[in-house]
Amino acid sequence: PEVLQRTLQFVQRIGKLPVVVKDSPGFVVNRVLMPYLIEAGNLFEAGATIGDLDEAMLAFGMPMGPMRLLDEVGTDVSLHVARTLAAAFGDRLTIPTHIEEMIKAGMFGRKSGQGYYLHDKSRKEARPNPRSVTWTKTDSARTFSRNELRERMVLLMVNEAARCIEEAIVAGPEDVDFAMIMGTGFAPFQGGPLRYADSTGIARIVSGMDRLVDAGAKHFAPCVLLRQMAESGKTFYNGK
Repeated sequence: PEVLQRTLQFVQRIGKLPVVVKDSPGFVVNRVLMPYLIEAGNLFEAGATIGDLDEAMLAFGMPMGPMRLLDEVGTDVSLHVARTLAAAFGDRLTIPTHIEEMIKAGMFGRKSGQGYYLHDKSRKEARPNPRSVTWTKTDSARTFSRNELRERMVLLMVNEAARCIEEAIVAGPEDVDFAMIMGTGFAPFQGGPLRYADSTGIARIVSGMDRLVDAGAKHFAPCVLLRQMAESGKTFYNGK
């Protein structure tokens, strides 16, 4: 405990914002963020457009959409992290096949000049890569509204954030929300994924997940903690 306290003080002195977590694949930020990015990639592969996916999450309050974020991180780095988490939680993470195709084509995102977007230094704004249509495999998500796309991406973050509490990866919900806001830019006015769950209503969150499971998307199955909270009426904050 003394070493931990000295370490926290040191990290704060060098201007960083520490969160204490247990050793686990993805810790907190990558663990919560990657299912969101993978879902965005799978929705894109199933016919959702880059514009709809990104605009849906910009409207939610994210600083950038998931496809743009994948370009910023790099498709190669994203695939490496996704494989690490899929090895641990493969029952609920299916990596989109087109990402390997992009990497083989040298499309690593911003650092290579093209990925889901074309990053032309002569232009102020990146524009969607016209080659992206070749990576679409089906049209099952083509008719999804932006609200439907947003719900699918956000619910997975809420579910994984709740699992971090369920598995005691962190001390409390405020640690998850703080890490996601400061580490990923999760829509600040939403308060983080767990405070968002409280404000939306845990029962409503679980109902939305169940509806998606019934439609065939088994990876949306709510974790045990969320199910128990929905049944008991408890929330992550305020101890209710």
